Formats: sequence, structure tokens, C-alpha cells
Amino acid sequence: MRGPPILYEDRDIVVVDKPAGIGVVAGRNDDDALAAQLGLLVCHRLDVGTSGALVLARTAVGQRTISEAFALGTVEKTYLALCQGTLPDAGLVEVPLGDWKRGRVQIGRGRAAVTRFEVERRSGARLRVHAFPQTGRTHQVRAHLAWRGAPIVGDEDYGGPPSTRVFLHALRIVLPWPSAAARLELTAPEPPGFDT
Repeated sequence: MRGPPILYEDRDIVVVDKPAGIGVVAGRNDDDALAAQLGLLVCHRLDVGTSGALVLARTAVGQRTISEAFALGTVEKTYLALCQGTLPDAGLVEVPLGDWKRGRVQIGRGRAAVTRFEVERRSGARLRVHAFPQTGRTHQVRAHLAWRGAPIVGDEDYGGPPSTRVFLHALRIVLPWPSAAARLELTAPEPPGFDT
């Protein structure tokens, strides 16, 4: 496999534009994960169906630094989602998320999870949404948007209408990074199909 487009790289980290449909780490159904293919260390994850900005590390120092930034909540993330349903123009979802079972997380119990969202555009029941997770739980954006009544197109695990892919894209990431004058801000180009 030819590697995904590189958004940033230095001696410690590489930020790639991960394509939808490939896992970050090997799982039951994915023996050919991106991190292993590229020979890089995992700092955080994106779901198999999610595309966009993904930080991987070349060194243990890079992995530790980025992983700590995620754990401390100093990384800002913006996701682009194509949803179907109803949402107000903006809002905050503060609903706990629990363990992952049978392809989805438990909604309403577990660890605290907070996601802010803004509807950018509407077309009938289709919504183009920016989501800003304040915590980093598994399936957080997917579960929270579904809980609010606007599941992501293609995300059948959470009630979304069937489609060719899960329409969730890690659009922008801002993280503390000494090699980039203290803050690194990167945007992954929007893939096709996200128009409402």
C-alpha cells in the first residue's frame, strides 16, 4: 500500500490524512493496520470508517509526548460529519459513554463524555455538522450525535442510514508541539461526498 498523504512530519512524529476503511491498529478483522504498515507508533486512534488527521510517532519520545497531550486534554479536535435527523444550530452533549459491545458503546452510563457541535448547513433531513469533542472516548462523536437524534450517514451501528462509508472526518487537529513553535495546527482536506 502506498502511504496516505502526509500533513506534517519531523524526526519524532508524522501526521497523516488517514483514509476511511482502514484500521489504525490490528484487530480481529484488520491484520493490515496503518501503523504497522508504515512502521510507526500509535498515539491515538480513529475508527476504521473515519478519515482524516491522525498523529503517529517515529520515536518513543514523540509517542509519549502526544499521548500525554491527549490524556491532559490539550489537543483540540474538529470533526466534520454528514448526519441525518434534527439538531439545533449548536449545542453541547454531556452524556456518559461506557464499554464497547457488539460494535457500539453503551450510551448513558460509563465515563464522562462531552461533545460540542455546530450545524454548518442543512438540506432537508441532511445536516453538515462540525463536532468538537472535549473528551476522548471510543465512538464519542458517533454516539453523541446519534443520541441527539442525528446519526451519521453510513453509521448503521448507531442508526445512521446506509451509505458507501461512515461520513465522519477528522478535519482539524491542534496540539502542543515544541518543534512547531509550541503549537501545531493541521487540517486534513475534506474528502468527497460531505455536501448536504
